[in-house]
Amino acid sequence: IKAMLEELAGMPEEQLPRSVSVYWGGRTHADLYLDTIATAPHRFVPVLSRAGSEWTGARGHVQDVMLTEQRDLANTVVYACGSAAMIHDAQAQLLGAGLAETSFFSDAFVSSSTINS
Repeated sequence: IKAMLEELAGMPEEQLPRSVSVYWGGRTHADLYLDTIATAPHRFVPVLSRAGSEWTGARGHVQDVMLTEQRDLANTVVYACGSAAMIHDAQAQLLGAGLAETSFFSDAFVSSSTINS
């Protein structure tokens, strides 16, 4: 995701996608890489699942927040990365809400012990 955002930041304006939204999930504020993400030309939506009372941003899981925004999923492409459980849940929810199966790309984080089993 970081490489994709860096590529966007270096593209001429006429080549940029019509819109890009980055939903960045974490458990706590310390999980957000604001310095890297804030420099690319996109809308940034930080989402915390275990935020403290001081957090005023979005709460819960990334896919839930995205779905509450009532996006036109027929014209959306999703690139997701995270735990295998999060990827599977996000894919099921988004496809169920109208995202085309060919518009969901993912990279699940799995431990090497899972791969070698």
